[in-house]
Amino acid sequence: MTVTVDKESVRISPEDLKEVAARLLSKVGVPEEQAFRAADVMVNADLKGVESHGVRWLDIYLKRIQAGSVNPVTELKVIREKAGLLLLDAQNGLGQVALSKGVEMGIAKARTAGVCIVGVRNTNHCGALGYYAEMATKANMAAIVMTNGTPLMAPWGGVTPCIGTNPISFATPGAEGPVILDMATSASARGKVFVAAQKGTQLPDGIALNKAGEPTTDPKEALEGLLLPVGGPKGYGLSLIIDIMAGIMTGSNHGQNITSLYGDLETAQHIGHFAIIVNIDDFLPLTDFFTGMEQSRRELKGSKLAKGFDQIFLPGEIEANTVRQRKQQGAIIPVATWNILQDWLRKLNIQ
Repeated sequence: MTVTVDKESVRISPEDLKEVAARLLSKVGVPEEQAFRAADVMVNADLKGVESHGVRWLDIYLKRIQAGSVNPVTELKVIREKAGLLLLDAQNGLGQVALSKGVEMGIAKARTAGVCIVGVRNTNHCGALGYYAEMATKANMAAIVMTNGTPLMAPWGGVTPCIGTNPISFATPGAEGPVILDMATSASARGKVFVAAQKGTQLPDGIALNKAGEPTTDPKEALEGLLLPVGGPKGYGLSLIIDIMAGIMTGSNHGQNITSLYGDLETAQHIGHFAIIVNIDDFLPLTDFFTGMEQSRRELKGSKLAKGFDQIFLPGEIEANTVRQRKQQGAIIPVATWNILQDWLRKLNIQ
């Protein structure tokens, strides 16, 4: 294993980073195949340059497994099944394993039903949603994926945390690669606030409030306070709809019923995931779809540039470029994250 360390970051091959993550998970009881599946989701985020959703999450996952609030073995139980519908119970297993398996099952059903809606209840934090939406594009399908989580935002006009930063991802295949939108419904994902606190950098204005309900750019104050919704009332409304679809409709916890991911290690969160998978070829021939996607791409790329911009990017394009680069040069994670992983390797007696 070759690791290059500088003042702020560590560079390591994606395969080695995945091996480290999987071995840590296996050591606390996660079956090997499931450990590598979860590790792949996390390392994929680091390869995209989205370190807020990468292997930094291992610390809390390992703590929660050891505390008994997450089941290390993920077994999906089918609660309800129809031609284009699946409701699954993850039995408190790892979110990455539950959602990736659920999407795989949904893709198989969408081949014959045209569309499959997948709900997963009794599950846990699953990392970056773009990973799961992208799974559908590899089968020439489109997907919408969402999940709910710990209440970190107030309803628009309030200062009491009632709702999560509930993310959503949309993805379709494209002539030059998939188009993937992956976003939190807060002005910033909480993971990015953690990274800012870790690095000692300030947040932009309009991201967060402190615990007194006052605007702050201090990430440590933000972690104790509230995150603001993206687009004001629009982000709040979108977050609420996701909480309804992924939480209430799947029979999962929602809103203030979801306990803190970090503050209550011994209580299971029982959150929900929700995915819609569409077989494009059942709407129109794939050749026609790709022709339309290429026309759209040309028009967007050909837009006259605004001052300060040198090119137009489609959603997911910057991340795809970063993945290509880092697969050759190595994944990059913060030194602080690497040190935490090293602590866990020592703690679990892994060479």
